[in-house]
Amino acid sequence: MVSRLSTRSGRWRSRQDESHGMRLAIGDLARAAAAPGWSRLTVHHAQVGSHGLTTVVRDGHEIGAEGLDEPFRRLRELSYQGGAGTWFSCELAFSPGTRGYACRVDSAAAPFDDVPAPAALAELTAFPRDEPPGWLLAALPTAAPIGLPTTYGERYDWLWKHTGERPPPSPAISGESAYLPATTMTARAFAHGQKHGRHLVQLAGQADEPEAEQFMVMCSGESYHVGRRSVRGTGGGTGRDFGIDMGLRSIMLDGATLRLDLTPEAADTLETETSFEIRLDLDPGSLGEVRAVLPGMLRTVVRAPRLIGF
Repeated sequence: MVSRLSTRSGRWRSRQDESHGMRLAIGDLARAAAAPGWSRLTVHHAQVGSHGLTTVVRDGHEIGAEGLDEPFRRLRELSYQGGAGTWFSCELAFSPGTRGYACRVDSAAAPFDDVPAPAALAELTAFPRDEPPGWLLAALPTAAPIGLPTTYGERYDWLWKHTGERPPPSPAISGESAYLPATTMTARAFAHGQKHGRHLVQLAGQADEPEAEQFMVMCSGESYHVGRRSVRGTGGGTGRDFGIDMGLRSIMLDGATLRLDLTPEAADTLETETSFEIRLDLDPGSLGEVRAVLPGMLRTVVRAPRLIGF
Protein backbone atom coordinates (compact mmCIF):
# COMPACT_ATOMS: atom_id res chain seq x y z
CA MET A 1 0.00 0.00 0.00
CA VAL A 2 2.89 2.38 0.64
CA SER A 3 3.93 2.11 -3.00
CA ARG A 4 0.42 2.90 -4.14
CA LEU A 5 0.24 5.98 -1.95
CA SER A 6 3.57 7.18 -3.28
CA THR A 7 2.45 6.79 -6.90
CA ARG A 8 -0.72 8.77 -6.22
CA SER A 9 1.01 11.51 -4.25
CA GLY A 10 2.27 13.27 -7.37
CA ARG A 11 -1.34 13.91 -8.40
CA TRP A 12 -2.47 15.45 -5.12
CA ARG A 13 -3.00 19.20 -5.40
CA SER A 14 -4.64 20.00 -2.08
CA ARG A 15 -5.26 18.81 1.47
CA GLN A 16 -8.65 17.63 0.24
CA ASP A 17 -7.01 15.55 -2.51
CA GLU A 18 -4.57 13.84 -0.18
CA SER A 19 -7.26 13.25 2.46
CA HIS A 20 -9.40 11.59 -0.20
CA GLY A 21 -6.42 9.41 -1.12
CA MET A 22 -5.98 8.38 2.52
CA ARG A 23 -9.64 7.37 2.79
CA LEU A 24 -9.39 5.30 -0.38
CA ALA A 25 -6.26 3.60 0.98
CA ILE A 26 -8.05 2.81 4.25
CA GLY A 27 -10.87 1.26 2.25
CA ASP A 28 -8.46 -0.95 0.31
CA LEU A 29 -6.77 -2.12 3.50
CA ALA A 30 -10.12 -2.93 5.11
CA ARG A 31 -11.34 -4.80 2.01
CA ALA A 32 -8.13 -6.81 1.93
CA ALA A 33 -8.68 -7.86 5.55
CA ALA A 34 -12.35 -8.80 5.12
CA ALA A 35 -13.41 -12.20 3.84
CA PRO A 36 -15.41 -12.09 0.57
CA GLY A 37 -19.17 -11.81 0.68
CA TRP A 38 -19.53 -8.90 3.09
CA SER A 39 -22.39 -6.43 2.81
CA ARG A 40 -21.11 -3.61 5.04
CA LEU A 41 -17.64 -2.70 6.21
CA THR A 42 -16.90 0.07 8.71
CA VAL A 43 -13.61 1.39 10.03
CA HIS A 44 -13.65 3.53 13.19
CA HIS A 45 -10.57 5.36 14.45
CA ALA A 46 -10.32 7.31 17.71
CA GLN A 47 -7.25 9.35 18.62
CA VAL A 48 -6.03 11.75 21.29
CA GLY A 49 -2.33 12.52 21.09
CA SER A 50 -0.51 9.19 20.80
CA HIS A 51 -3.42 7.25 22.33
CA GLY A 52 -5.45 5.67 19.52
CA LEU A 53 -7.72 2.76 18.71
CA THR A 54 -8.87 1.43 15.33
CA THR A 55 -11.80 -0.96 14.95
CA VAL A 56 -12.81 -2.71 11.72
CA VAL A 57 -16.28 -4.26 11.63
CA ARG A 58 -17.47 -6.64 8.92
CA ASP A 59 -21.25 -7.16 8.98
CA GLY A 60 -21.42 -6.57 12.72
CA HIS A 61 -18.34 -8.61 13.67
CA GLU A 62 -14.96 -7.10 14.51
CA ILE A 63 -12.02 -8.27 12.39
CA GLY A 64 -8.30 -7.57 12.40
CA ALA A 65 -6.60 -5.33 9.84
CA GLU A 66 -3.08 -3.98 9.47
CA GLY A 67 -1.57 -0.76 8.14
CA LEU A 68 -4.36 1.62 9.13
CA ASP A 69 -2.50 3.77 11.66
CA GLU A 70 -0.43 5.73 9.14
CA PRO A 71 -3.25 6.91 6.82
CA PHE A 72 -5.38 7.89 9.83
CA ARG A 73 -2.44 9.79 11.35
CA ARG A 74 -2.00 11.71 8.12
CA LEU A 75 -5.74 12.35 7.87
CA ARG A 76 -5.70 14.06 11.28
CA GLU A 77 -2.79 16.26 10.19
CA LEU A 78 -4.42 17.26 6.90
CA SER A 79 -7.70 18.05 8.68
CA TYR A 80 -6.11 20.38 11.24
CA GLN A 81 -7.59 23.88 11.30
CA GLY A 82 -5.70 26.63 13.07
CA GLY A 83 -7.32 27.42 16.40
CA ALA A 84 -10.00 24.74 15.96
CA GLY A 85 -7.88 21.59 16.11
CA THR A 86 -8.59 18.34 14.31
CA TRP A 87 -11.05 15.49 14.73
CA PHE A 88 -10.89 12.96 17.58
CA SER A 89 -12.93 10.24 15.88
CA CYS A 90 -13.45 9.22 12.27
CA GLU A 91 -15.71 6.51 10.89
CA LEU A 92 -15.58 5.33 7.28
CA ALA A 93 -18.29 3.06 5.86
CA PHE A 94 -17.86 1.02 2.68
CA SER A 95 -20.31 -0.96 0.54
CA PRO A 96 -19.52 -3.81 -1.87
CA GLY A 97 -19.24 -3.13 -5.58
CA THR A 98 -18.20 0.51 -5.30
CA ARG A 99 -15.10 2.59 -4.64
CA GLY A 100 -17.25 5.09 -2.76
CA TYR A 101 -17.42 5.71 0.97
CA ALA A 102 -19.31 7.59 3.67
CA CYS A 103 -17.31 9.51 6.28
CA ARG A 104 -18.22 10.92 9.69
CA VAL A 105 -15.83 12.91 11.86
CA ASP A 106 -16.18 14.50 15.31
CA SER A 107 -13.91 17.12 16.87
CA ALA A 108 -15.77 17.69 20.13
CA ALA A 109 -16.94 14.49 21.85
CA ALA A 110 -14.52 12.47 23.98
CA PRO A 111 -13.48 9.37 22.01
CA PHE A 112 -12.52 7.46 25.19
CA ASP A 113 -13.96 7.18 28.69
CA ASP A 114 -10.51 7.84 30.14
CA VAL A 115 -7.90 9.94 28.33
CA PRO A 116 -4.31 9.47 29.56
CA ALA A 117 -2.70 12.71 30.74
CA PRO A 118 0.32 12.37 28.39
CA ALA A 119 -2.06 11.90 25.45
CA ALA A 120 -3.98 15.09 26.29
CA LEU A 121 -0.72 17.01 26.60
CA ALA A 122 0.58 15.65 23.28
CA GLU A 123 -2.72 16.46 21.55
CA LEU A 124 -2.72 20.14 22.43
CA THR A 125 0.98 20.44 21.68
CA ALA A 126 0.65 19.00 18.18
CA PHE A 127 -2.85 20.38 17.42
CA PRO A 128 -3.34 23.64 19.36
CA ARG A 129 -6.92 24.80 20.01
CA ASP A 130 -8.27 28.14 21.17
CA GLU A 131 -11.09 26.46 23.10
CA PRO A 132 -10.30 22.83 23.99
CA PRO A 133 -13.30 20.76 25.14
CA GLY A 134 -13.71 20.38 28.89
CA TRP A 135 -12.89 16.67 28.95
CA LEU A 136 -9.54 17.37 27.24
CA LEU A 137 -8.63 20.15 29.69
CA ALA A 138 -9.60 17.91 32.61
CA ALA A 139 -7.20 15.23 31.39
CA LEU A 140 -4.20 17.59 31.32
CA PRO A 141 -1.57 17.03 34.04
CA THR A 142 -0.67 20.74 33.97
CA ALA A 143 -1.88 23.93 32.35
CA ALA A 144 -2.53 23.84 28.61
CA PRO A 145 0.77 23.69 26.71
CA ILE A 146 2.05 26.13 24.15
CA GLY A 147 1.29 24.59 20.79
CA LEU A 148 3.99 23.81 18.27
CA PRO A 149 4.08 25.70 14.97
CA THR A 150 1.83 23.75 12.61
CA THR A 151 3.07 22.91 9.12
CA TYR A 152 0.67 20.16 8.06
CA GLY A 153 0.06 20.38 4.32
CA GLU A 154 2.29 23.42 3.88
CA ARG A 155 3.22 22.48 0.31
CA TYR A 156 -0.44 22.79 -0.69
CA ASP A 157 -0.71 26.19 0.94
CA TRP A 158 2.35 27.30 -1.04
CA LEU A 159 0.96 25.86 -4.27
CA TRP A 160 -2.37 27.66 -4.11
CA LYS A 161 -0.83 30.90 -2.90
CA HIS A 162 1.39 31.03 -5.98
CA THR A 163 -1.26 29.99 -8.50
CA GLY A 164 -3.56 32.80 -7.45
CA GLU A 165 -6.52 30.40 -7.61
CA ARG A 166 -8.97 29.79 -4.80
CA PRO A 167 -8.05 26.54 -3.02
CA PRO A 168 -10.60 23.76 -2.45
CA PRO A 169 -12.24 23.69 0.99
CA SER A 170 -10.20 22.07 3.76
CA PRO A 171 -11.23 18.63 5.03
CA ALA A 172 -13.98 18.88 7.63
CA ILE A 173 -13.29 18.17 11.30
CA SER A 174 -16.95 17.61 12.21
CA GLY A 175 -19.94 16.28 10.31
CA GLU A 176 -20.63 13.84 7.49
CA SER A 177 -19.50 13.57 3.88
CA ALA A 178 -19.57 10.99 1.10
CA TYR A 179 -17.65 10.09 -2.04
CA LEU A 180 -19.75 8.82 -4.95
CA PRO A 181 -17.59 7.84 -7.93
CA ALA A 182 -18.98 8.58 -11.39
CA THR A 183 -20.52 5.61 -13.19
CA THR A 184 -21.74 7.11 -16.48
CA MET A 185 -21.68 10.10 -18.76
CA THR A 186 -23.64 10.94 -21.89
CA ALA A 187 -21.68 12.16 -24.91
CA ARG A 188 -23.56 14.38 -27.36
CA ALA A 189 -20.51 15.67 -29.21
CA PHE A 190 -17.60 13.87 -30.86
CA ALA A 191 -14.37 15.17 -32.34
CA HIS A 192 -11.07 13.67 -33.42
CA GLY A 193 -7.91 14.87 -35.04
CA GLN A 194 -4.18 14.40 -35.44
CA LYS A 195 -1.39 16.93 -34.90
CA HIS A 196 2.36 16.63 -34.34
CA GLY A 197 2.12 12.84 -34.18
CA ARG A 198 -0.62 12.89 -31.57
CA HIS A 199 -4.03 11.42 -32.29
CA LEU A 200 -6.94 12.66 -30.16
CA VAL A 201 -10.52 11.47 -29.69
CA GLN A 202 -12.81 13.65 -27.61
CA LEU A 203 -16.34 13.01 -26.35
CA ALA A 204 -18.27 15.79 -24.61
CA GLY A 205 -21.57 16.20 -22.85
CA GLN A 206 -22.34 19.27 -24.95
CA ALA A 207 -20.78 20.73 -28.08
CA ASP A 208 -18.94 24.05 -27.74
CA GLU A 209 -19.24 23.99 -23.93
CA PRO A 210 -15.74 24.23 -22.38
CA GLU A 211 -17.08 23.41 -18.89
CA ALA A 212 -19.14 20.40 -19.99
CA GLU A 213 -18.18 16.91 -18.89
CA GLN A 214 -15.59 15.47 -21.28
CA PHE A 215 -13.75 12.24 -21.96
CA MET A 216 -10.70 11.96 -24.20
CA VAL A 217 -8.18 9.42 -25.43
CA MET A 218 -4.85 10.62 -26.82
CA CYS A 219 -2.19 8.43 -28.40
CA SER A 220 1.38 9.35 -29.26
CA GLY A 221 3.63 6.62 -30.59
CA GLU A 222 3.56 3.70 -28.16
CA SER A 223 1.88 5.57 -25.28
CA TYR A 224 -1.66 6.65 -24.52
CA HIS A 225 -3.38 9.06 -22.16
CA VAL A 226 -6.98 8.97 -20.97
CA GLY A 227 -8.51 12.15 -19.59
CA ARG A 228 -11.81 13.05 -17.97
CA ARG A 229 -13.27 16.44 -17.11
CA SER A 230 -15.74 16.33 -14.26
CA VAL A 231 -18.45 18.92 -13.64
CA ARG A 232 -17.89 18.59 -9.88
CA GLY A 233 -14.91 17.91 -7.68
CA THR A 234 -14.35 15.68 -4.66
CA GLY A 235 -15.38 17.32 -1.41
CA GLY A 236 -17.83 19.73 -3.00
CA GLY A 237 -15.29 21.67 -5.06
CA THR A 238 -15.68 22.83 -8.63
CA GLY A 239 -15.14 20.61 -11.64
CA ARG A 240 -11.63 19.65 -12.65
CA ASP A 241 -9.56 17.49 -14.98
CA PHE A 242 -8.21 14.01 -14.31
CA GLY A 243 -5.87 11.84 -16.36
CA ILE A 244 -4.21 8.43 -16.46
CA ASP A 245 -1.42 6.93 -18.55
CA MET A 246 -2.07 3.32 -17.53
CA GLY A 247 -4.74 1.21 -15.90
CA LEU A 248 -7.31 1.04 -18.70
CA ARG A 249 -7.90 -2.69 -19.06
CA SER A 250 -10.45 -2.72 -21.87
CA ILE A 251 -12.86 -0.67 -23.96
CA MET A 252 -16.06 -2.34 -25.14
CA LEU A 253 -18.40 -0.90 -27.77
CA ASP A 254 -21.88 -2.26 -27.14
CA GLY A 255 -24.28 -0.62 -29.57
CA ALA A 256 -24.28 3.05 -28.60
CA THR A 257 -22.42 2.54 -25.31
CA LEU A 258 -18.70 2.52 -24.55
CA ARG A 259 -17.81 0.47 -21.47
CA LEU A 260 -14.44 1.02 -19.81
CA ASP A 261 -12.85 -1.48 -17.43
CA LEU A 262 -10.29 0.23 -15.16
CA THR A 263 -7.91 -0.84 -12.42
CA PRO A 264 -8.86 0.49 -8.96
CA GLU A 265 -5.92 2.91 -9.07
CA ALA A 266 -6.94 4.29 -12.46
CA ALA A 267 -10.59 4.55 -11.42
CA ASP A 268 -9.64 6.46 -8.27
CA THR A 269 -7.55 8.90 -10.29
CA LEU A 270 -10.42 9.52 -12.74
CA GLU A 271 -12.91 9.57 -9.83
CA THR A 272 -15.02 6.83 -11.42
CA GLU A 273 -15.97 3.28 -10.59
CA THR A 274 -13.80 0.54 -12.11
CA SER A 275 -16.60 0.07 -14.65
CA PHE A 276 -17.50 3.34 -16.40
CA GLU A 277 -20.02 3.79 -19.21
CA ILE A 278 -20.19 6.47 -21.87
CA ARG A 279 -23.59 6.63 -23.54
CA LEU A 280 -23.11 7.81 -27.11
CA ASP A 281 -25.98 10.12 -28.05
CA LEU A 282 -24.44 10.69 -31.48
CA ASP A 283 -25.61 10.61 -35.08
CA PRO A 284 -24.91 7.40 -37.07
CA GLY A 285 -21.97 8.97 -38.87
CA SER A 286 -20.21 9.92 -35.63
CA LEU A 287 -20.92 6.48 -34.16
CA GLY A 288 -19.25 4.94 -37.18
CA GLU A 289 -16.22 7.18 -36.70
CA VAL A 290 -15.91 6.14 -33.06
CA ARG A 291 -15.97 2.49 -34.15
CA ALA A 292 -13.24 3.08 -36.74
CA VAL A 293 -10.99 5.67 -35.11
CA LEU A 294 -10.42 4.23 -31.61
CA PRO A 295 -8.99 0.86 -32.75
CA GLY A 296 -6.83 2.56 -35.35
CA MET A 297 -5.16 4.98 -32.94
CA LEU A 298 -4.60 2.37 -30.22
CA ARG A 299 -3.01 -0.16 -32.57
CA THR A 300 0.57 1.03 -31.96
CA VAL A 301 0.23 1.48 -28.19
CA VAL A 302 2.27 -0.68 -25.81
CA ARG A 303 0.06 -2.38 -23.20
CA ALA A 304 -2.99 -1.16 -25.07
CA PRO A 305 -6.41 -1.80 -23.56
CA ARG A 306 -8.29 -4.77 -24.93
CA LEU A 307 -10.81 -3.71 -27.58
CA ILE A 308 -14.15 -5.52 -27.62
CA GLY A 309 -17.02 -5.10 -30.07
CA PHE A 310 -15.28 -2.83 -32.58
